[in-house]
Amino acid sequence: MDITLPKGVGYIIKELNKNGHEAYVVGGCIRDILIGRPPKDYDITTSADPDEVIRIFRKTIPTGIRHGTVGVVTTDGIYDVTTYRADGEYINSRYPANVIFIDDLVEDLRRRDITINAIAYNTEKGIIDPFDGTSDIRGKIIRAVGNPILRFKEDALRILRAIRLATTLNFNIEEKTLFGIVETMDGLQFISVERIREELNTILLSETPSRGISMLFQLGVMKYVVPELMPMAVFSQFNPHHDKDVLGHTLDVVDHVPAKLHLRLAALFHDCGKPGTFTVDRNGTGHFYGHEKRSVEIAEATLFRLKYDRKTIKKVLALIDNHMVSLDMKNELKLKKLIRRLDKENINDLFELKTADFVSKPESSGTKLFEISALRDRMMEIIERKDPLEIRDLAVSGQDVMNLGIREGREVGRILNTLLEKVLKDPKLNHKETLLDIARKELQE
Repeated sequence: MDITLPKGVGYIIKELNKNGHEAYVVGGCIRDILIGRPPKDYDITTSADPDEVIRIFRKTIPTGIRHGTVGVVTTDGIYDVTTYRADGEYINSRYPANVIFIDDLVEDLRRRDITINAIAYNTEKGIIDPFDGTSDIRGKIIRAVGNPILRFKEDALRILRAIRLATTLNFNIEEKTLFGIVETMDGLQFISVERIREELNTILLSETPSRGISMLFQLGVMKYVVPELMPMAVFSQFNPHHDKDVLGHTLDVVDHVPAKLHLRLAALFHDCGKPGTFTVDRNGTGHFYGHEKRSVEIAEATLFRLKYDRKTIKKVLALIDNHMVSLDMKNELKLKKLIRRLDKENINDLFELKTADFVSKPESSGTKLFEISALRDRMMEIIERKDPLEIRDLAVSGQDVMNLGIREGREVGRILNTLLEKVLKDPKLNHKETLLDIARKELQE
């Protein structure tokens, strides 16, 4: 099989061969090419040790030289070149205590996690596949290399990688590999939250994220990933507006929102507060009054624990907090305050979330979809009119207010907020002299 490699990759392999060393493209890039997906990057493995790689190439970067990796700079990019190696004993289910450089490609491939990631290629030798990863690609199977329990005990992050690959590739996890995950998942307690977060993000941004999230729950792995979501599992709603339990509904919503991280996170957490707010009325109907506020509390604590950036957290919390907003809202002052709570950039995302929330329920009428669209249109009309919505939109500044003789910062803020409240009710008041007159009257009271 002939595979077209980037110019820089071909150059690196050719130079290593010319100097008496083996060299192959390896891992995820070959897997993706065989599946028919464009590779995200290309990794090269070689029998040359790091010092030899540095000697051969004019410009290199010691990106991970302790583990045998050198970045080689070419005309079309920087490519990682890693020496064949065997890993020493692993520490805390994550990192090898030491690595041993070897000169055997098959032994290097043997230490890798999944068979479809243990395939090598160069133009001279073609495909090198000692663990039959190509058959697993054809069979759509995720299979650990060798003994899955040993693989996952060495590095527990491989558990999440296996689930992530099964999700993003729409593959099944082979039976022994599945049992290996269940047997060794306790090792995930040693994995950093940053690594867990990145695997979760990739699952959420896949074509069908519900599949990966379901696997995390079904295998019991979720208790190490986002334990805060565990109460949603098999929690019946006892409500005519829902034909699924809380988790089942949530998975539908996650699948129905566009693949934007903050939106998928908002969908994942939007109902997580339901188990903690559940009540049953005298007719046996379940209710979840104020669940959106409880969901915000859970999401905020969880996202900070997983070290998401503050901008993402703010967007997620705004969407969750407002996902139950009434569709009958017509009062412009209330609409403007809703826009302010959301920020303009989140309005379309809110309605994506509300639409996904609705279509994931058993209701069949299109009336609700029309109402969602109509509320969005009312809000967009206010924005397009460019009505003042923030203090920065006022025709006066903090300095203007201070020029009236106020020096205390809190009082300046109070006056500006009072002016904004009046302008929200009547945008025609937004003229400098008019606002200053109002401010003077406020000071006299």
